Amino acid sequence: MTDIKDLEIKLKLLTNFIVKEVISLDPVIRRQWLYTYKGIVEYVESNTSELTQEQIIGASIYRDLIKQVEEFITIEKYEGQNYNRYKSRDSSDSKYEVIYQKRIEQMKEDFPDPEVFIEQ
Repeated sequence: MTDIKDLEIKLKLLTNFIVKEVISLDPVIRRQWLYTYKGIVEYVESNTSELTQEQIIGASIYRDLIKQVEEFITIEKYEGQNYNRYKSRDSSDSKYEVIYQKRIEQMKEDFPDPEVFIEQ
């Protein structure tokens, strides 16, 4: 049987993992993620009497995740800064590396670093 301390550690590690995954998403997808899960939390908050305890606890976890993701986003220097931040360095499949590099260029165009001056 797993003790409470073990479960707390697992939940914290899982939460950190999810937050890292979300903040490294494309900013457009990240916004969609936030919109979706905020909607779930709002639904649960306004329909608590109709839901199970498990659903209410799930919404509580989503609320914590949303808070942490939004806090992390606020410390970004610019939107898109953390895109693919935790990307695997596996270069064994060059097809994916080409796609990754192409998307990086798109990100620089869509969400430029304001501190980088581009001469035209």
